[in-house]
Amino acid sequence: MLQKKILTCLTAVLVALGLPTTGYAQESNHQNEKSEQHQPAGGDEHAGEEAQNKRRIHLTSEQAALLDIETMPAPSGRAESLVSAPVEIQFVPSQVATVGPLLESKVAEIKVDLGDKVRSGDVLAILSSVGLADIRSRLKSLEARKVTAEAEFKREKELEEQGISSEEDYLSARASYLTTIAELEATREKLKIFGDSAASNGGLAGYALRSPISGVVEKLDVSIGLTLTPTDTPFMVVNTSSVWAMIKVSETDIGQVSPGDEVRVTTRGKSESYHPGKVTWISRVLDRESRTIAVRAEIEAPDSRLRPYSFATAEIMTQPESKVPLVPGDAVQTIGQQDVVFVPGKERGEYEAVPVTLGDEANGWIEIRSGIEPDTTIVSSGAFDLMSAITSSGRSASH
Repeated sequence: MLQKKILTCLTAVLVALGLPTTGYAQESNHQNEKSEQHQPAGGDEHAGEEAQNKRRIHLTSEQAALLDIETMPAPSGRAESLVSAPVEIQFVPSQVATVGPLLESKVAEIKVDLGDKVRSGDVLAILSSVGLADIRSRLKSLEARKVTAEAEFKREKELEEQGISSEEDYLSARASYLTTIAELEATREKLKIFGDSAASNGGLAGYALRSPISGVVEKLDVSIGLTLTPTDTPFMVVNTSSVWAMIKVSETDIGQVSPGDEVRVTTRGKSESYHPGKVTWISRVLDRESRTIAVRAEIEAPDSRLRPYSFATAEIMTQPESKVPLVPGDAVQTIGQQDVVFVPGKERGEYEAVPVTLGDEANGWIEIRSGIEPDTTIVSSGAFDLMSAITSSGRSASH
């Protein structure tokens, strides 16, 4: 009865995917024996190619959308040498920018929305600042004053050389000229902080508030007409291409962990997701309450599935003397009498079942003694669905 229910459920999945459903119940040793009996002599090469085709499946984009298939590079280590610990995801501090005005300003225009991707230098908002208008007005005044002071200095210098003017008048004109130049340069340097010119639609008071980094707008606490002070930071831009995984390792396990150890962070939702990284820092301080030590790993997160302040589980691959490829338990499936793991093919939507020899299993990971190498990209989630499609069709899924 249980087997019948499993077959019924599997058939429903295959129908939804548009894959063939015939032949699953008949996939048996009898079929294998029949195939062997009808194999022509001298057809080893053809048989090998046919067997390989039977371990390969092509999914259309529509079929792939229905399956939650995820891949990952197979880490290297030993299943029994893994250290498992809870982890909290955090933003990388150097990739977070909180942005606000340097002078009291009023918001004239908002250029971005939450979730927008921006590049370094992109305008977040147009502000209007009376203080900035005063600085720009002073710059124009100093530029005009420089022309007058320079002309006066040159005239007094010529008169002094001819003995017509006194040295005192010459030195006074020279001091006035140099003071004007110094004030002018200082004002120009101050304005460089706000940009070389006024915002196009804001006149002398216009101030373009720009993002200092590339990233995604994660905070927008502002409205048009709001007056901001230099202490306000209404915008936050975050580069989410990588995050920190702060791992809480027990004091009994910390001796096994070293900088450079491989880390896999596992999140659980609709399905498990695996995210690779490396240990970059180990704290020397023991938390008195939890009796754990903080270990930091930097994790690449281009798909943004790792959300800061969320909790997950981390496995640290410590460094034993001998290492082999490791795969999650669900990545290993059985076709006929052969254990396999799936790897992406050369074409989009193509996956191939690669025969493997299994080693020890512990901590949710299985050692692979032969069949794949470390860092081989394997299917970590969705392997059961791929196996079901292949075994149910009895022929190449590309048909």
